Amino acid sequence: MVAKIGLSVAGAASLGLLAVLGLVSDDQAGSYGQIIGAFDLARQNLGPALLVLGLTLTGFAGISAWMFSLYASFRVAGPLYRMARDLEQQIDQGPVAPLPIRTTDRLQREWKAFEASVAALQAQHEELRQALGAVRRALGPNNETVDAATLASALARLKNTQQRVRL
Repeated sequence: MVAKIGLSVAGAASLGLLAVLGLVSDDQAGSYGQIIGAFDLARQNLGPALLVLGLTLTGFAGISAWMFSLYASFRVAGPLYRMARDLEQQIDQGPVAPLPIRTTDRLQREWKAFEASVAALQAQHEELRQALGAVRRALGPNNETVDAATLASALARLKNTQQRVRL
């Protein structure tokens, strides 16, 4: 896209230069005096004409580059903002499904990795919740061990899950 902008500015500059030269020159000079007069007129008008052309092209290139960078930054900053908001929601509200990014955004590969990470974290959270529930059931309603073997199994499952979550 930047190359297209550069190429269009170069093309506009070439066409503008030809137009300026065509406007400031006089093709109808026949005698030596008329040629000198046309040359003097072209010399007087060439500077301001080229200045106007240069400022116009600079403005065009600047506005085009600004619009392109704005468009490109939204395609990168948008997904980063979405990921940050999803992480904040995960922290504040617990496991929630992340909101997807636009299909035209950049960082699609990173978004897929982010979604996979969120899914893995949600699965680990659910596994920890189930293991803790098994320990609570083994303890019974008054936190008294109902069955020592069931409690040992539930604690081993909880410890195993906790160690995997650390990694």
